[in-house]
Amino acid sequence: MNKPLKNTIAISTLIGLMALTGGTCYSDHKSMNNVFPLEMRKNISNNHQSQKTAEPSNKKAPLGSKPPQMKKKSLNPLYYGVFTAEALAISLAAAYLIMTKGSKKDIKDVLKNKDQKIIAGLTVALLTGGITYVNTKIASVQTNRMTMQVSQNSASASGTVTVSKDKTLTGSYSSSSQDQSVILVNGGTASINNAQIIKKGDTGNIENSEFYGINSGILVQKNSTAIIKNSTINTSSKGSNAVFATGTKAKITISDSTIKTTGSSGSRGLDATYGGSIIGNNLKISTLGQSSATLATDRGEGNIHVSNSTLKTNGGGSPLIYSTGNISVNKTTGIANNSQIAVVEGKNSASVRSSTLYANGNGNRNHVDDAGIMIYQSMSGDASSGTGVFSASQSSLNISSTSKYYKTAPMFFITNTNAKINLTNTQLNYGSGILLNAAATSEWGKSGSNGATVTLNASSQTLAGNINADKLSSVTLHLKTSSYKGAINNKNTAKNITLTLDKSSSITLTGDTYITSLNDEDTSYSNIHLNGYKLYVNGKTL
Repeated sequence: MNKPLKNTIAISTLIGLMALTGGTCYSDHKSMNNVFPLEMRKNISNNHQSQKTAEPSNKKAPLGSKPPQMKKKSLNPLYYGVFTAEALAISLAAAYLIMTKGSKKDIKDVLKNKDQKIIAGLTVALLTGGITYVNTKIASVQTNRMTMQVSQNSASASGTVTVSKDKTLTGSYSSSSQDQSVILVNGGTASINNAQIIKKGDTGNIENSEFYGINSGILVQKNSTAIIKNSTINTSSKGSNAVFATGTKAKITISDSTIKTTGSSGSRGLDATYGGSIIGNNLKISTLGQSSATLATDRGEGNIHVSNSTLKTNGGGSPLIYSTGNISVNKTTGIANNSQIAVVEGKNSASVRSSTLYANGNGNRNHVDDAGIMIYQSMSGDASSGTGVFSASQSSLNISSTSKYYKTAPMFFITNTNAKINLTNTQLNYGSGILLNAAATSEWGKSGSNGATVTLNASSQTLAGNINADKLSSVTLHLKTSSYKGAINNKNTAKNITLTLDKSSSITLTGDTYITSLNDEDTSYSNIHLNGYKLYVNGKTL
């Protein structure tokens, strides 16, 4: 056989075997994807690197443990045999090409001496072992990724009443079965009028109820709609959200209705995930349990907009608003009796307009997160990283004067994220004297890089209270037709502080203030009242 032909055969064999190996891995991956549905894969693909706070659920410490993990599944021994045989063949072909320099030398001549034989043997052994390891590792990871939590059956949903085409429902409906919703809408439009919805029976899996709305009062899935009027929805079990929209084009409109959840935990009023949306008007929503916000979005960034309503929570870790999506309230009153007003996680938002909201300021993680408003990144996988936004206009935000946290909780607490706070003509009432605290904690993020970067924009606003930041955190304060009274970075610990004022704004110091940069439209600085204290700009007194 001539040398070019040998070379061609060797290269063809090498390419063919590599293609066979890749095909085997790909085939294994595809077969696993076919076995487990998309929603299951979504649910199991995110490993929780760090526990969340507050809403949602007792699946996060301290209210509970990490999501249950399935034991690693071993590969079928046949795979090891196939991968080893393929790796050996690839190694032999590769060694042949290397040692004969592409068939330029005869293999018999190359292997005449003992040293060359040893080198050839070691080369084949190392290549075989390495290729086998890589192939089995890839296959093992794919297998375990797809089989984690298989027993949870997260994509399964059922209802006492299932609506798959346009239908009108009135009267009383109930369910006492585990993981069964009362009304399931998975196609068409459900018009629910003058109905009484009663849900009992705990969920068997808290993540299924949180992410997919399993075990809810009313569950609306993708490409489905519910219009709810003059109804009452009561749930009294763990993991029983009252009204839930999940999936693209899952839409709920609810008005003139009363919602009450009394489950021990994980039972929210309105909840939207994976792009679902809810619009509410003239609602009375109350929750009793832990991790039970009146308005919540979880994984997949849902949307909730509520007007002319009354909100009330009583449990720990149950703010009025918990946003991993977009939540807005307008002309609404509310009180969180054992939690914050609002929590924004990741690159999501909460907006308050013409509303009066109260909270006792109790956090959910050893009181490091006590606050009126909290913005953070938990790294749990429920919210993408980015800039969290909280906005309030023409409103009143209050930490209740009767709360045990009234004199200690800051109005705003931000950690392990970028954040933007927009305030317009909004009253802030609290007793700690700390307007904003931006700081790292031991609870979230990677030590050394888990501070906060915050921009506070104030328009037609009166602000009072200190602004604090640690060495990992930065704060930018923009004042437009606004006034600020307090001390900024009084302990000179912040990474960076920027202060910007227009001519119609002013600041009055109540303590020495250290900032990195000052931008004042009034170049005479007549709008800065030192009040007997010093203002340091990049180390120099003003």
